[in-house]
Amino acid sequence: MYECFSSGHLGFPGKSIRDNVPLAVKYGYEGIYFDIKRESASFSPSEFTELLAENKLKNGGFELPVEFRKDRETFEADLKTLRSCCGFAEKTGSTRCLTYLLPFSNTLDYKANFNLHKERLIPVAKILEEHGIRFGLEFVGPPSLRRGKAHEFIHNLDGLNELLDAIGTSNLGYLLDVFHWDLAGQVFGDFKKIPGPEWIVMVHLNDAPKGLSAEEQLDQSRELPGVTGVLRIDEFMRGLRDLKYDGPVSVEPFSESLKAMPFEEAVKTAKLSMDKVLNPKANPASTAL
Repeated sequence: MYECFSSGHLGFPGKSIRDNVPLAVKYGYEGIYFDIKRESASFSPSEFTELLAENKLKNGGFELPVEFRKDRETFEADLKTLRSCCGFAEKTGSTRCLTYLLPFSNTLDYKANFNLHKERLIPVAKILEEHGIRFGLEFVGPPSLRRGKAHEFIHNLDGLNELLDAIGTSNLGYLLDVFHWDLAGQVFGDFKKIPGPEWIVMVHLNDAPKGLSAEEQLDQSRELPGVTGVLRIDEFMRGLRDLKYDGPVSVEPFSESLKAMPFEEAVKTAKLSMDKVLNPKANPASTAL
């Protein structure tokens, strides 16, 4: 596994890769995650590749630039631009694309919503597949997000596996987030449901606030990994190691205290927290920062 930097995941959206690369290098990140629409408009493929190579950074991938959750017009307009983005990705060695699934709908029941996701994600997955790009989907686990909604949707590994089977392309896999894994009630044995390490496209690490039940935890209120010890991070990491996952790991804390820091301090603090989780033997002291 290697530590992958994303300013957006830390709560600092809108920064370009030129802002991010110097700090990623300074604090020892091995990879970098980027906004493909922004960077493909700012760089030629060769310029982008050279920037990462000069700084010895791995290409950690990008978020799916297609909004498939809203109206058909938005989806179809975004889909038309996907091939161009994928062309840039292929030329720059970017082989990982990620997105998440909303765990509810106020208009569609489960079956109708499943069919809509299948219909829209098949062409997306096929375009990515043509360009050698793996497609990682993330289930969103907190029960609070489904409370009060008209219809529940996919919010755990079993539900996601059904959708992956229905889409059926060869490039599908998972974005695994320990917050969602834990709050969905997944356990160590569930790693057996993952066919192999190549199915994991990206991993997100974080922790949850103390003093709240699983039902009370809010999706946008989290902590740095290992700080509170609420989530079963050790078990989660053991499952990844047993699978021999060797891809990117990123911090996604949604922490107000982190967002209140100067950007560079937040980058450093996040890196230290991830180091303690990924390398516990090198950091035998308490994981609390």
